[in-house]
Amino acid sequence: MKISKSEHMKFSQQFSIIEKHADDENMLTEVLEEMPLEDLEHLRVYLSGTMSLTPYSHIKSIFMYSFVGMSVIYIIFLYQTNTWLSFTAIILLLVVEFRLFQVAYSPPVNTHVILAHRRRKYDRIVQITETILKKRYLKELQNAVIDF
Repeated sequence: MKISKSEHMKFSQQFSIIEKHADDENMLTEVLEEMPLEDLEHLRVYLSGTMSLTPYSHIKSIFMYSFVGMSVIYIIFLYQTNTWLSFTAIILLLVVEFRLFQVAYSPPVNTHVILAHRRRKYDRIVQITETILKKRYLKELQNAVIDF
């Protein structure tokens, strides 16, 4: 779907205004209430994307390296008599353990912290937007039923 440059500029201006007010829930609600329905839908779709969070990626890495480490330990005990394979497995185990400790004890990168903070802001915006959209759709549905 292509978006014209003028609509893209309009949306980016609206988004920057909304992002400024994301910390204050009352101001955010007021700004979102003033937006037309189509812009609210566009905003909700834009912000509802997925983004990996730092704790998930750390836990995923820890589980992956733990599994590989346990597999290497199994290979070491299975082939104890083969010197070359045992030596290679021990080197691989040391590399996996080093990487595991590096992942487990490294602090989150500053960019991940910033992204997680922005994600909380965006989630708040999406929640309020969805609430406003539900209210507006309910009003339209009630008006359609009364008119019918």
